[in-house]
Amino acid sequence: MLNWTQKKHQNRFKKRALTGAMTAMMLTLFLSSQVSAEALDLTKEQYKTLGLEVAEAQKVAQYPTQVFPAQAMFHPNAIRTLSAPLSGQVSRLNVVHGAVHKGQVIMEIESPELLALQSQLLAVYSDLKVLKNELKRVSKLRQSGAASAKKLQQAQADVDKLQAEQDQQKKSLRLMGFSKKSLQRLLASQSIQSSVLSVVSPIDGQIFDLKVRLGERVTGNQMLFSLGETQPMLLKVKVPVELANRLKKGDKAEVTSIGEAVIEHIDPDVDALTQTVDVHVEVDNLERGIRPGQRFQIRFLMSSSTPASQVIYRVPSNAISQFEGETVVFVQTDDAIEPKPIKVMNIQNHQLYFLLQQESENSMDRLKVFVKGSTAIKSAFEAGEEDA
Repeated sequence: MLNWTQKKHQNRFKKRALTGAMTAMMLTLFLSSQVSAEALDLTKEQYKTLGLEVAEAQKVAQYPTQVFPAQAMFHPNAIRTLSAPLSGQVSRLNVVHGAVHKGQVIMEIESPELLALQSQLLAVYSDLKVLKNELKRVSKLRQSGAASAKKLQQAQADVDKLQAEQDQQKKSLRLMGFSKKSLQRLLASQSIQSSVLSVVSPIDGQIFDLKVRLGERVTGNQMLFSLGETQPMLLKVKVPVELANRLKKGDKAEVTSIGEAVIEHIDPDVDALTQTVDVHVEVDNLERGIRPGQRFQIRFLMSSSTPASQVIYRVPSNAISQFEGETVVFVQTDDAIEPKPIKVMNIQNHQLYFLLQQESENSMDRLKVFVKGSTAIKSAFEAGEEDA
């Protein structure tokens, strides 16, 4: 049952009802006998015939912006450049492009310098054994009083010095790609191992920008290739300055075919030609389905900048109307149909996101909006005004 009661106009929008005179113009064929000056009762059948349909507006915390194109890229802090640790010749190329795993051997370099470093370590290792034996001998002599404390201190200092040198050489070999097993074999066998140096990926990622070829001679610190981490990835989006000023790091976004994402960086500079700002959005890429350069569609999820007491509503977009120069939705109250002025936040995917203009009305528990028949309602209001 719907009761339409006529009320006085105060300002442009006060509660008003559709009187019998208003509805008579629209319902002459089948409702004239049911119209009174105060109320109009509509049956379900009459409701259906008029094409009126009501939906409860949903309260939402955020609303989406328009859709923007985005392009995937490596995180700037996750791009690494690998260089040749020693001079030598590229003897093997296992990967020239594409995905790599942490610990995977990407290439091998045959280096005479590696042989020299092994030889130096063996010499220090041998000398250290001699000094350690000497320290044991002096320590026993000191216990029997046959050696001075000074001599024992000197023997200990010699061992400590050579021990530090050996540790440093071990670390240097490991940093240059000499494997832990090869180092153990070197010291255990006291014989020089292979001159082949393995260049290993330190991360899970993707190799690009390969600078050398098989058989090429390289020098120490010469760039070999670059690596980019693929988890997570960034999407670069160019947005208008006005929107960029309303965004902040940590805000949410929705990416087509991916899902939720988070703003990681907002560039402080503005493109002078396009008046846009680069925004970087971070997305998970555990399945490695996102590739650098790949394009996506993205929209940002905005929160209202108005007081927290104001509620963002969402209804089908065909609920929106223009009435007396204002943007409105028609709302069903206890016994009346009322036009409510609204502030449109956005219209996306046939959904209208809006705020009620009158702040006091934002506390309404249930907002029932006409999503069909708004044209008929508008016509009845206008006809009623003419009749008045």
